[in-house]
Amino acid sequence: MNTHGYLLRTLAVLLAAGAPGAILLSHPSPAPDLTIAHHLDWPRLAAWACCLLGLLALFILAGLRIRGRVLGVLIDERNRYSLSRLQMSLWTLLVLATLYTVYIANIVRGDATTALMVDLDYNLIALMGFNLASFVSAPMVLNRKAEQPANLGALAAASQQLLDSQNLAAAPTAKGQVLVKSTPQDARLADLIRGEDVTNAAIVDLPRLQMLLITLLVVLVYGAAVGHSLGAADWLLETLPKLHNTLLLLALISHSGYVVGKLIPSNIGPLAANPAPVAQALADAQQPEPPATQGITQP
Repeated sequence: MNTHGYLLRTLAVLLAAGAPGAILLSHPSPAPDLTIAHHLDWPRLAAWACCLLGLLALFILAGLRIRGRVLGVLIDERNRYSLSRLQMSLWTLLVLATLYTVYIANIVRGDATTALMVDLDYNLIALMGFNLASFVSAPMVLNRKAEQPANLGALAAASQQLLDSQNLAAAPTAKGQVLVKSTPQDARLADLIRGEDVTNAAIVDLPRLQMLLITLLVVLVYGAAVGHSLGAADWLLETLPKLHNTLLLLALISHSGYVVGKLIPSNIGPLAANPAPVAQALADAQQPEPPATQGITQP
């Protein structure tokens, strides 16, 4: 099994790092038709696709190795799929593959001393900074909520609902106000849009849904722009596509709503003042109500 794992990781590294260089080295000088503006530069586009696939394979293999899931890199310490991890992964894949392809192409096709002089958009750098800020601040907010008592009635109800609807191996528990699943196998893609507290874990969290949709929109739009630029730009690429201010503002709004939504405290409720063991609360929630007693008439 370890031999197969090493082999797969080696193939993924070769696909990400070796295949782009091999493709570009096979076309070191421009063909006559590539001197025409807007003609398809398929070697550079193919090198970018190979790099993307290789990096994606490495992410998948890392998730399988550590968490036993295809998307294991997205599972956090609470055994839930993390939205901030998804953002970091998507932008890491896209930006790293793009920069590596552009640098290798410029080195092969031009002067190695100027190959790294590629103009990177400052809006893109700012967007990646937003992603990093969300990734760092999210655990800090959750640690603060983990120190606060939770509503055990809400925990029992949410745990039972998730146990039934998501077919989990075990009922989720809580660390303070933060819901925690038992194993990585219980992670579900619905975690990306559900709340993280015991009071909203079973419902859709609108700031998280908004952030997910805007993230996918911006990544897809910018990825399409990068693909078009790599396939139709000059033989030597000196600039990457610019991220428009509108997309940057949309991303900033979604990040702000995401972080502020985490800061909003949960409704602690009256049971938090006198907590009982979580297992007992879950057992009480699952206990059927006793039938009503009937009055006995004497003869």
